[in-house]
Formats: sequence, structure tokens, C-alpha cells
Amino acid sequence: MTGGTRGHCVTLWLSVLGCLLTACAKIGDPLPPQTILPDTVSDLRVIQVGDRFQLMFSLPTSEVREVEIYRLCDSQLAFEEQAELLVGMAPDRLTPYRDTGQFLHQDRLEVNQSCRYGIRFVSRRGGRSPFSNLVQSQPIYPAQPPTQLTSQVQQDQISVRWKPPTENIDGSRPAHVEGYLVNSEHFVSRPEHVDLEFQFEEVQSYQVQTVSRRGEALVLSDFSETLTLVPKDTFPPSVPQGLTILSVQGRVQLAWDANDDKDLRGYFVYRGTDQNHFEKSSLLITINTYLDESTTAGRTFYYRVSATDRAGNESPQSETANVAVR
Repeated sequence: MTGGTRGHCVTLWLSVLGCLLTACAKIGDPLPPQTILPDTVSDLRVIQVGDRFQLMFSLPTSEVREVEIYRLCDSQLAFEEQAELLVGMAPDRLTPYRDTGQFLHQDRLEVNQSCRYGIRFVSRRGGRSPFSNLVQSQPIYPAQPPTQLTSQVQQDQISVRWKPPTENIDGSRPAHVEGYLVNSEHFVSRPEHVDLEFQFEEVQSYQVQTVSRRGEALVLSDFSETLTLVPKDTFPPSVPQGLTILSVQGRVQLAWDANDDKDLRGYFVYRGTDQNHFEKSSLLITINTYLDESTTAGRTFYYRVSATDRAGNESPQSETANVAVR
């Protein structure tokens, strides 16, 4: 290798070594981690209950570290710029609303105040979502709650009635009444609720609120006193119909229309040798036919059928049918 070639190689090697030591290309400062904002919701509602305001909302699908509730009262300024942080809390501190998957937060104001509310959600990395939809309380003095709840138990329903209020919580009249809310879920326009889903022998409870305004800003009274009862089944099933009988080789075959009572347990057959005296001649029958094999040839027998339910209530006996046994 000549001296010129050797010198060129040494120069090239020194250049590469310098590049490795000092970095041939400058690397910029590391970028901060990307902040992912949590989702927001659009189902925020405000409900006035007496002199309290309840915010109802769901949680977003994204992971949330904290829920922030904002409020701006008696002001038309931009909410995003002027609203105050009312409270911030972890999701597990929220109050669930029944089994709807939504949550409640309660705020107490003067009844004549008008406030706007909005919610933001904070992620675990500190990112804040956009505001939810904004809602506004529309102050109104709600009516007093209903009073004097009474009930009437029937075979297939419980009717609950109450006395409507005559004044509002501030004593003014007439009472602001658009309807009633029973057990926080059934709206009725009249002071009566019909419960078709009750069960006998199970505790049934009813609370009623006066609805003073419906719509986006719902205004309710406080709850009435609770009406609690355990309905008893004292109602017999319907009387069996269509009884027919036939004598076959010294035996009597009975058949009748099947009852459609929901709590039907079965039937009993009554027999007599005259139309004025009948005795129960069968154990419980679970089908709508019966074969009487204890008859006597040459005599006439009279029959009736009754139905019984699971509570032990027995219906009146059916019309009489008779047959002469040959």
C-alpha cells in the first residue's frame, strides 16, 4: 500500500470515528407523550326534587379517573370560560340511580336561582374531555307531595289512590300539578295507579311524587309517605263450564272446559243421588276429565265440578249434570 493510500484510509477512519462520537445528524428533543382525551356524554339531565336539584348522567365508555361537575348561576356569560368547578370525584364515589346504569349528584340551591350545569371527565393521564351537553335549572316552586295513599287489592291488580296536593311548597295556590310519578318510574295523569305486576304474599311498596313540570327540566315534589302491604289471595278461580257426562258400561265419564286461571291448581268432583245433596267424590284432579267407577246400575247420579287455586281458594260448583247408569 502506498503512503498516499494509507493516509487516505486513516483520514476516512478518523472521519467515521468522529461521526460516531459527535453524531453526524442532530436528533431533536423527545416529543411529549400524546394526551388522549376521554370521551364525553350527551345525556345529562337536571331534575328538581323539592328544593334540591339532581343531576343525572351516564359515564363515557373510555377510562375515567375523575368526574368534574361545573356550575354557572344567574349569568349569561360563556359557560366554558366562567363556570366554577362544583365538585370532582372518582367514579366509584358516584351515587347509582336505581339499575339504569346512570348516576346522580345532588345540588342544593335557592328555588329562585337559575343555574347551568355541565360535566367533564378526566383520564388517568390528566386529559380532560370536552364538556357534556349543558342543562339549565328552571326554577319553579313544586307542589307538595300527595297524601293519604290507599290501596284496593283485586284478583289481577292493585289499585293505589291518593289525595292530590292543594298548594306548592311556598304555600302558594293553586298547586302546580301536571301528573304524578309512582315509584320513580310510572307517570300517571290522574291520582291513581294500577299495578298489574304484583305478586300475592310478597311485600309491595308505593311512593308517589307530584310532577309540577315535565320535559328536559323535570320538577318533582318530595316523596309521599310509603304505602306498604302484603296482598293476600282470597279470590277463587272461575267456575268450571261445559260439564258433560256419559254412562259407559256401568261407569260415568265426566269432561268439562279447562279453566284458564293463572294460579289454577286443579278440580274437585261432587256427586249426589239427588239434586239437593252432593258430596266431594274425588281427590284433587289436575286434568279436566274424570272417570267415576263407583256407580250403581239402575240409579241416576248428579254431578258438579269446582276449581281450586294454589292459595286454596275454591270456586263455587258448576251447574249440575246427571246421568242414569244402566
